Amino acid sequence: MYNLRYHIASLVAVFLSLALGLVLGGLVVQQGTFDRSQKAIVAGLQRDFSRLNSDNKKLSAESEMLHGYASQMTSAWTSGRLKGRTVVVLTSGDKSEGLQSAIASIQDAGGTAAVVTLAKKNFGLGDAKIEDAARSVIGTTTDLNTGVEGALTAEWTQPLATRPLTDALVRAGAITVTGMKPSVAATQALDIAAFGRKPDQTALGIAQAYADAGFYAVGAQTDSSATGVAAAASALKLSAFDTLGTEVGRFTLVALFTGSQQGYFSVADGASSAYPPVPKP
Repeated sequence: MYNLRYHIASLVAVFLSLALGLVLGGLVVQQGTFDRSQKAIVAGLQRDFSRLNSDNKKLSAESEMLHGYASQMTSAWTSGRLKGRTVVVLTSGDKSEGLQSAIASIQDAGGTAAVVTLAKKNFGLGDAKIEDAARSVIGTTTDLNTGVEGALTAEWTQPLATRPLTDALVRAGAITVTGMKPSVAATQALDIAAFGRKPDQTALGIAQAYADAGFYAVGAQTDSSATGVAAAASALKLSAFDTLGTEVGRFTLVALFTGSQQGYFSVADGASSAYPPVPKP
């Protein structure tokens, strides 16, 4: 990340140098003069441009080398580490959430991604049809949101042949589910769901319910999105990271699901570090 920032800074410096050169050139044309001090400034700018251009090429080559190395090392380390495990991925289906990156990271590590896509914010629990469908399973005496979060967590983390609340919400159009195999427990949860660049609260509630039940639960977002899922998950004391879609994010996802130190991993203020330590064998 340091190299990338330096790379960007060097490019900005190059363009500033070019801009200043154009301004000076315009002054020369307008005034018809070109004294020694102006010549010295232009010569200095040319030297700076040449140096920055050379540094930029070196940084680009170094960045490409490090990316290739990180990709190979991450693939070697993550290979097979999620074998036999099913991870529930909570999403709204928005491209900015990084769903495909999450699925690829899980599958490349040998795991299965059970994708639960929310059709509406907060599972649409404000909709009468969806509420009736949920109440038909959880009853009328419990708080709706708490009841749904707890019941779905119980259904997904056990190897059940049928999942009544899940099926009811699918029929009501609240969610779609793929990869949730009957009689297979999905004991890990990854929340990336957001609507209008705000984290979905019911999805966060399910992640919290997973953690409360003793399972791994992680909140994540891509390095280029502003969904706020990672920070919101961290505020709930869940593990979180905001580098989904990068090699660092691929390592972080698998590491957090296989016993690494839990925490908030980001370059933002308040994070534990950019990525977790490699879990001990």
